[in-house]
Amino acid sequence: MKRIEREKVIRNAYRSTILALTACCIFLGTVLVIHETAREYEVKVLEKELEAKGVVQNDEGLFSSVQMFLPKEIYVASGVTLELYNDQVSSLGTRIRNYNVKWTCAVGRNMQRKFSVTGREELIGTYPLIFTIFDDNGAQVAKVSTELKIVPASKESFSLLTIGDSLSCNTATYERLNELTDGQIVYMGTRGVGGSLTEARRGFSAADYLSGTGYTMEEPEEEVHPFYKEETGTFDWGYYKETTGFEPDAVEIFLGTNGLAADPVENGDNIIRIVKNIHENDKELPIYLVHTLYPANQDGIGSWSSKEGYALYGDRYKYEEDQKVFDLMIYLEETLKNEKQLYFVPAGICHDSAHNFDTEMVPVNPHSEETMEVPVDAVHPGRAGYRQIADCLYSVICGTRTEWERNR
Repeated sequence: MKRIEREKVIRNAYRSTILALTACCIFLGTVLVIHETAREYEVKVLEKELEAKGVVQNDEGLFSSVQMFLPKEIYVASGVTLELYNDQVSSLGTRIRNYNVKWTCAVGRNMQRKFSVTGREELIGTYPLIFTIFDDNGAQVAKVSTELKIVPASKESFSLLTIGDSLSCNTATYERLNELTDGQIVYMGTRGVGGSLTEARRGFSAADYLSGTGYTMEEPEEEVHPFYKEETGTFDWGYYKETTGFEPDAVEIFLGTNGLAADPVENGDNIIRIVKNIHENDKELPIYLVHTLYPANQDGIGSWSSKEGYALYGDRYKYEEDQKVFDLMIYLEETLKNEKQLYFVPAGICHDSAHNFDTEMVPVNPHSEETMEVPVDAVHPGRAGYRQIADCLYSVICGTRTEWERNR
């Protein structure tokens, strides 16, 4: 009898132990689930915070403060040499020179500060193009890729109307376009640059085109620009066509420098409003949206002054100005990525801002006979710069013209 009772006590103790262990496992499992859920929540919060700061993940899942940008396609017309500059395809700006970088492509040249490719008939086709940044240990920091499309040259006539600021007011751009097309472009507009008609106005921003702004910097002066319709109080493409009689085959918009700010939204949204208004009135009209240029180096930014000697960019510095251009480019590309009949022209990354600004020789200090080169203008390049812009625009037109002609 005692043996039976003892076995009963042992069995009860065993059951109690099993129940206790089971309860502990359930409790620990619950704690682990709660902990994992909390950890996942913290990770999501961190990711959102990093994303809000412009921090992105690279291919290895490691967080990096480097943002990268290349357009979905890069067009190079046969007969044109196009270049992509390392400093201008990432948020690092000139600081990218502290890293190791490479361009990977079956064509073109992977050079120290740029990728250079010349369009040739025998190379016509599409090629993957990859840009990679490495640290000093050889670890990948960031990578971005695109499709490089070498396309046939186009010599067929078409009409073009340019809406722009002072970067559209240099004759070198139009001279180069005429060279490339054998003079087949018919330019339209109420103003003139050399022998080419445009709608380019020095000092104008997208905001100026959206409001009743006058123009007095050049002859003929205007009480208000011709896109402004008083009844609606804003830019009106239909009104412009009706009053001028112009019906271009394509429109170029080259704005952004005037109105640049640390936050790209206001300036970007004003440019977007112009694009949207044109397409509301003219759905199938192709628009070539040119990204604005990176400024000259710090010597150019700091030395640029008015005729009276007042500093024009007295409180600005190179990295900050580069970031404004980069952020505006990203904002426009992302916001307008689904806009049909819109083609981005990547002039911002294809213009040699390190060497294209005209310079002058100045003493390295007030009492030295030694001199150094300093850009005389921080925003407007020399002749070579405007020709590079023309090469970029022409290449995109050659690569996309068949598409928009088919859609019209």
